[in-house]
Amino acid sequence: MEANQTSDLRVEHAFEAVQYRVYPETPLAEVVDLMVRRGAGAIPVVGEQYEVLGIITTGDALTRVLRDGPGEEGDADDERAGLTARDIMTRAVLCVSETQPLLDAARMMVHRDVEQLLVVRDGELIGLITRDAVLAALHGSRPNQDEREED
Repeated sequence: MEANQTSDLRVEHAFEAVQYRVYPETPLAEVVDLMVRRGAGAIPVVGEQYEVLGIITTGDALTRVLRDGPGEEGDADDERAGLTARDIMTRAVLCVSETQPLLDAARMMVHRDVEQLLVVRDGELIGLITRDAVLAALHGSRPNQDEREED
């Protein structure tokens, strides 16, 4: 679809399908390992029907590591050994629909100071949209000023 107007753009034009998700019982060590290995800034936490229960950001994980200390690999006394995604996830998660106007999602991100929003369809997690993706989509939706001047 070619969108010449920013008002025509929807979340569906800029979101990425969810690649990684964890369940509430996933050990925190596995969540952090996934974030580090895959360079994921946020990992959604979902229920059995893929409904959004929360999100764990690198900020959440780093806060926990700073609070508890980095620990040593194989350290049985590490307090984090028993922690799960449920223990550190943020439960108040902002979600948008894929059909929502992209400008609305952009405003929500700015006003709520969030880096990403989860995208849901019929209550099921389908993707994630980031500030970078929103900016790129909005920037690409306008004709390049230099090209217009050359015509």
